[in-house]
Amino acid sequence: MFNKTDCNRTEQGITRRGAIAAIASLSASALLAGCSGERTERTDSTANTGDTPTTTSSKIKKNPYTEDIKIAYVAHDLSTPNNQAWLEGIERECASWSNIVIQSFNGESSAETQTQVMADVINQEYDAILLQCSDGTALAPSVQQAEEAGIPVITINLDAATVHSALVMAVDYDAGRMAADKIADQIGKEGKVAIIQGVPGLTRTDNLERGFRETIANYPGIEIVDAQSAAFEKEQAITVMNSFLQNYPDLKAVFAINDAMAEGAALAAQSADKKGQIVIWGADGEKDALAMIESGDMAGTIYTNSWDEGSTAAKIALLMIGSEYSYTVLSETPQVIMEPIVVTADNVGSIPEEDRW
Repeated sequence: MFNKTDCNRTEQGITRRGAIAAIASLSASALLAGCSGERTERTDSTANTGDTPTTTSSKIKKNPYTEDIKIAYVAHDLSTPNNQAWLEGIERECASWSNIVIQSFNGESSAETQTQVMADVINQEYDAILLQCSDGTALAPSVQQAEEAGIPVITINLDAATVHSALVMAVDYDAGRMAADKIADQIGKEGKVAIIQGVPGLTRTDNLERGFRETIANYPGIEIVDAQSAAFEKEQAITVMNSFLQNYPDLKAVFAINDAMAEGAALAAQSADKKGQIVIWGADGEKDALAMIESGDMAGTIYTNSWDEGSTAAKIALLMIGSEYSYTVLSETPQVIMEPIVVTADNVGSIPEEDRW
């Protein structure tokens, strides 16, 4: 296994092991509060959306290892490497128990589709929902309705704009910060750089870009000349990168908000006979990006083990199912932040095949 002691770690939030322990403590606190009749007052309300239940039901404790359990995984887009890796991590975590059924649903990058899926799984009385929100604001009413129905919701990477049981996420602001510092070093702290954005308005996208911009501001010799969205898609990133290459022939570096877009940028640079001439960074750590770092097409990425991320979300779901925990004791959503690894050509070979998703 890759030696985590040699890795850059986030100082933002709490890491996986500590966060799960903290959430377990919250579960115990919820049980005690229930016994004493105490309840946190919440003023937020949720409008009825079609067939979704609107009445609040009490949390029913179940043994997640002996009773029949249904867990829904509602993905943003099941065709992407991240979503596939999260699903595999979820399935691995639950594979030892035949009583646990994992059902995956493809949100097709549509908040409307995810909202309908959420209504369906709430009506079918799933025991927990693992969700990557296509739109955190649009999905907030569905998330609250699930929680009020006694179904814990654990979001993955893309958050919901309402308090819920837990968020499991890769670093975002810090990932942008780390990439900015490495890019600055690699281009000699001067030159023109550009950003390939994900979907503006999503918390992860905005925080990654903010971390990058605020850190690059520390280097007066570096200018951010452009930022365009490729909506997390490799093919769109090729088009965006071609635009950068045409408009900024002296461009020195590109930071893409995810690896798929970084890979698209690298392919465009190849086609323009500029392989290795432009420093290209991503964020995620998918295996194709690691291969491109090894081949010299990309300069680096911020790696997160997405299998572990999915597994962690499943662990929390089982913890919630097996307790009388209620989200009503929370004033904000607990966050489990996965530990990042800054990957360059110098250390990419240290990541074994079994850790490449």
